[in-house]
Order: sequence, then C-alpha cells, then structure tokens
Amino acid sequence: WYQRRVRGIRHEWFQTEQYITVTIFAKGITEDRIQVAIGKQNLNTVVKIDDHTEYTIDIILQHPVNPEQSSHKLFKTKVEIRLFKATGVRWDSLERKEQSAENQQRAAYPTSNTRNPVDWDRVEAEAEKEDAEEKKEGDAALNELFQKIYADGNEDTKRAMIKSFQESGGTVLSTNWNDIGAKKTDVKPPDGMEYKKWNE
Repeated sequence: WYQRRVRGIRHEWFQTEQYITVTIFAKGITEDRIQVAIGKQNLNTVVKIDDHTEYTIDIILQHPVNPEQSSHKLFKTKVEIRLFKATGVRWDSLERKEQSAENQQRAAYPTSNTRNPVDWDRVEAEAEKEDAEEKKEGDAALNELFQKIYADGNEDTKRAMIKSFQESGGTVLSTNWNDIGAKKTDVKPPDGMEYKKWNE
C-alpha cells in the first residue's frame, strides 16, 4: 500500500435562508469519482482521489434538509453540494453538536486506510506553500505585474493606464498621467510589425 501526495483537499460551508452549500476543494475530480448521498438529516460524500485515497464527509446534519431538492455540481477545482433546508432556521454549525467531536476526529484523516493516517493539515499547508512559491512565466507573469501596478497606483496612474491602453489599441501602457493626459496616445506596434484596423 502507498499514499500518493494530495494537494490541498478541504471542505467549507456557508448558508442562505433557503439552503446550505458545502464545497469540497479538489482539483480534477470527475463525476465517476464522487458519491453523494443526502438523507433527511445526514450527508455522506466520498471523493476518490486515486485508487488508494478517499476524502470522506459522513455527518449528521444540525437540522433536516429536503433530499429531493438538494443536489451537487462538479467544477474544475471543486465539488459543490447544495442542501435545501426543510425549515428556514439559521444553522450554527453544519453538523449536529453531539456528533462534532467524533466527526472532527474522523475528518482529520480522510483516507480509507486507518493504519496509515495522513496529516491533512500538514499536506494542505505544504500545498499552499508550493502554490505561493510557484513562479508564473511569460504573459501570466506580465499580466500579474500590470494588475499589481494598477491596484497599487493612485487615481492618476490608473487613468493613465486605461487611457494609454485604449487609445493605442493595446500597444502602449503608461503610468504617467502628466504625459498621457495632455495628448492622444499613438499606436506603437512592436518592431517589425504593422498596425491595421480589424476591417482593413
């Protein structure tokens, strides 16, 4: 038996007056690798990470729900489970309080192998650290830089960036409002290229 490293699997929940939403953050999960069973006051969800690892939520809910109206939806980075409340009361917690201690212990080790439990808090912390250290390259890095300059800039800087970019057809991006504000920004295509309007 082996345990493959899993990046950042966790779940969160929030509520509105009508429903509870439970979100499991897991990348690349397909429909055939998830099982969701919703009862009147219980939720059982199994996400199969690989052949040896499962992330499980098996809880008694704090209040009853309507299973017929409840559903789940799969996204690229998460699984979203929507539980419709049977009554419009506000929930203090997702699960029934007397079950909390037992389930917190079970949720700490979301694996089918109890002899070799995984410290998921440590795994998630390591995954988040990796994501933070991961350097973007090319256009992604450039776009991130421009977004940071715009976010940190004052009103003149933002006006200059918008005006220069729009007037130049995306070929010029300036932060100097004193220069840009006084005149129209000319189109400046890269060396060796010619600017043409889309209908030419």
